[in-house]
Amino acid sequence: MENKIAKSENKMAKPETKLTFDDEVLAKIAGKTANGVDGVLSLEGNIFEKVTDQISKGDDPTTGVNVDVDDENHSVSLKMDAILEYGKNAQAIFDKMIDKITSAVKEITNMEVSEIKLNVKDVLTREEWAEKNNKDRQQRDDKH
Repeated sequence: MENKIAKSENKMAKPETKLTFDDEVLAKIAGKTANGVDGVLSLEGNIFEKVTDQISKGDDPTTGVNVDVDDENHSVSLKMDAILEYGKNAQAIFDKMIDKITSAVKEITNMEVSEIKLNVKDVLTREEWAEKNNKDRQQRDDKH
């Protein structure tokens, strides 16, 4: 009798499951990872994102990252706009971003990155970038 009970318990059906990620989560993974690459000063958004940043604190890691998910192939396509550090090799920075982002996305979500496009919006020295950030921060603080 005991064997029959054990066998029937093993025949329990597995529930149907599906793990999904919001585009914002994927953008956050890509954004935080890209911002950690030496030579990437910041990811820059479009006009709408800049207005949103002025209203908020401006610390959104999804700024400058557009995500397109292909659920069927369990993959993600990323488009980013960035300011890179002047004097550093843009291709080397991009290659490092590709390695780190594809690795982070795979590790966290088990999704493949099918495409990464980077548009370099500007190149600045660290000093120029710091000065620009201080001005932007002051303008935000003056409005609040």
